[in-house]
Amino acid sequence: MIETDVNRDEKKSMNSTQSSSNEIDLFRGIRILWGHRLRIFAYTFGVAVIAAIISLLMPKTFQATVVLMPPVESQGSSLLSSLANLPIGGMGLESGDDTMSLIAILKSRTVMEAVVSKFDLINEFDELNMEEAVRTLRNNVSYTVEEEGTIQISVTYGTAWFHPDDQEEYARHRCSEMADYFVTQLEIVNTGLKTQKASFERQFIEGRYYKNIEDLKAAEDSLKIFQEKNNMIALPEQTKAAIEIAAEMKGRVLANEVQLSVLRTTLNSENPELVRLQMEIDGLNNQLLGMDFDKSAIESNDIRLFPKFSNVPELGVQLMRLTRNVEIQNALFSFLIQQYEEAKIQEAKDTPSVQVLDRAQIPIRKHTPKRMLIVFFSALLTFMIHASTILAGSEKRAI
Repeated sequence: MIETDVNRDEKKSMNSTQSSSNEIDLFRGIRILWGHRLRIFAYTFGVAVIAAIISLLMPKTFQATVVLMPPVESQGSSLLSSLANLPIGGMGLESGDDTMSLIAILKSRTVMEAVVSKFDLINEFDELNMEEAVRTLRNNVSYTVEEEGTIQISVTYGTAWFHPDDQEEYARHRCSEMADYFVTQLEIVNTGLKTQKASFERQFIEGRYYKNIEDLKAAEDSLKIFQEKNNMIALPEQTKAAIEIAAEMKGRVLANEVQLSVLRTTLNSENPELVRLQMEIDGLNNQLLGMDFDKSAIESNDIRLFPKFSNVPELGVQLMRLTRNVEIQNALFSFLIQQYEEAKIQEAKDTPSVQVLDRAQIPIRKHTPKRMLIVFFSALLTFMIHASTILAGSEKRAI
């Protein structure tokens, strides 16, 4: 226990000694630097002045910015939007990100080459070919999507070293003109793509529309031929009427058979009344057979007013299918004619596809170089290097 206390006291003494040594070194370093303050100040001030002069001679860049509204999805009832609203989820169709599409167009080589050609940037950038000019232009253009969804297009344009004042004015106007021209090219390319898409959609709907007309005509002709062949106007009503007639005829047969049985008890078989009744019964049974009742059912008096009419179920099914096919083609025709007219409108529409919130303004202040930062960091770096050199030299002399 005594040894532990002794070790703890020794550690405290060592830490105290080390802390005192650090304080002594810090104060000593400050005294050394203070002794060389004029020299340090002279070097630092000199470098700061040189940095300020260089920053004045450096090329200046100016930046102009255009702000675009977030793209608004078309509210038209096009074929794809109509399919997307179906209960089946539009068969996997989803609307793309229009904002990213616009940025992709802005970054495309088509737009870049149009800007290079418009402003003769191969010569202005002093590049050898279009490829190099496009690469340089890409380095001078930035795109930003804000939280509100707006798109910012920023274009920078710089001057040369040791430039005259009129070159700065030229750079101000140049970056503003280039920023606005990016919007112009974006409108041209985006409108062209939308028109091309609308044209493809119109052609597809047009082909399907004319095919539907042929299918509808074929379905209507099939239904007409079927009805004419089977003497059908309205199958349920015709079947009901036939059943009522058959029931009436069978009732008369039964009544005549009862009357015939009664008369046979009093009259001989050659009596004209018996002969007439028998002929009437036979005639009615023949008519029932003509209506396609089963002969055995007629002979056994087992007719249930649910006549066999052997062809009625099959005819009913065929009629239902043909009618359903006509209704489907009619519904499809109503849908396609609406979409066809809509597609023709979309193809011919020339409304602007890009909305500009803020046009590019001619910048007043330069974008770079940041003179204050250049001077400050140059002075700070000089001070640190020179102070370290003085302290290192002092340590060597002390050794």
